[in-house]
Amino acid sequence: MLKVGDEVEVEVGATDARGYGAAPLDGRTVLVPGLFPGERGRVRVEALARHSDQAHAQLRELLRPSPARRELPCPRHEHAVLDREAQRAGPRRNPACGGCPLMALDYGAQLELERAWLEAAHGLVLSEPILGVGAQELGYRCSSKRIVTGRAGQLRLGSRAAGKRRGDYVADMHGCRVDHAKIRAAFDGLEQVANELGIEPWREDRRAGDLRYAWAKTNGEQVLLTLITGSTGAEASRAPELGQRLHALGLADGVAWSVQSSRGNAIRGHEATHVVGLERLAVEIGGVQIQVGALGFLQTNLAVAALAYRDLLGLAPGELGEAPRGRLAFDLYAGAGVTTRQLRARFDEVLACESHPESAAALGVEPELADAVCRRWREAGRATPDLVLANPPRAGLGRATCEALVELAAPRIHMMSCSAKTLAEDLRRLEDRYEVLGLRGYDMLPQTPHVELVAWLRLRAG
Repeated sequence: MLKVGDEVEVEVGATDARGYGAAPLDGRTVLVPGLFPGERGRVRVEALARHSDQAHAQLRELLRPSPARRELPCPRHEHAVLDREAQRAGPRRNPACGGCPLMALDYGAQLELERAWLEAAHGLVLSEPILGVGAQELGYRCSSKRIVTGRAGQLRLGSRAAGKRRGDYVADMHGCRVDHAKIRAAFDGLEQVANELGIEPWREDRRAGDLRYAWAKTNGEQVLLTLITGSTGAEASRAPELGQRLHALGLADGVAWSVQSSRGNAIRGHEATHVVGLERLAVEIGGVQIQVGALGFLQTNLAVAALAYRDLLGLAPGELGEAPRGRLAFDLYAGAGVTTRQLRARFDEVLACESHPESAAALGVEPELADAVCRRWREAGRATPDLVLANPPRAGLGRATCEALVELAAPRIHMMSCSAKTLAEDLRRLEDRYEVLGLRGYDMLPQTPHVELVAWLRLRAG
């Protein structure tokens, strides 16, 4: 029987949603970060799940590598660290970064692994290969967040290590290779200046301290930095002082300050206070100019996002004719308004819907949930929209919005999704009334298993 501490050999046949290798052994599925389909390795069992047949293991020795393996381009990657520490006994005490689980594979193999996982795990069959980024697989990330940990004078920025919740398990991300160079410089400078000033990190266990998170966005030339503190005692925070110094040193073109005092892993604060410099970042996506505030959403990969938005507004793969035009379109979960502006060039009227207050204000609408908008429109006896665009967050449309869309009965629904799981669930909720014309994938986050998806739906006859 498998026990914690056992070292065993496994052969991986598939991956899970996180990109971890999945291997059957002794009636369990052993999950191993850094081991890919077709590979065999010696692993150490770290934990046995209590309520499932899963076991979690760490790769100790690669016995049969994939021909698609490559040298890791990042020295902070957890398996690069593992290689350097392979001779040490026992598990690692200081976790390295596990944010790029597919980085050990060449880029083409990453895309094929993602396609196979979409079909095997969720039954999502793509109309064509996933659209990737070619040479832009590193340095692409234009929006990035950090957790603050350590102590005054030795503060550091990082990300939460997989499966860990305590601040002691924050992985160092200094010089992250997937972040845009402007963001790397801002975070590295923030860490240095905060230590020079003796800024106190927030301690969740004590509910005390100051700087809790940092969030940087860039348009490729300028950086908007949001400092997020954990204390509600705003007068005690040194965030404004830190922000002023970062701006003076040219490390941030604009700085804002927000407070996130709730327990848990939520990063975005409730509202932002302008500290210095830019209040909004001017960003161009697919030829559309938008303004993004301190707490506003920005796609992490602007080049790939432009491709996805272009297709969301167009026809399904293989369809002939012009992109949809008409009298009325709905833009649900409109975010920063990229698609809203493009729809307005094609439709006489566009109803934009957004629930986040800052984004809704930028669109000139009141914050409102998508299902409420659809039901209010239908109950008022208004005309049915010719097209509904929907770009929900990771939680997907959900049951209430799918039911409202079925009642609305628009002839076409075009959906963009950042979660394969919730997209598959939403498509099942809509399948009695809507047929799927096509499904396309976009590699929004190279080095990870994440795939952005666009689905085109048409109302069934009758």
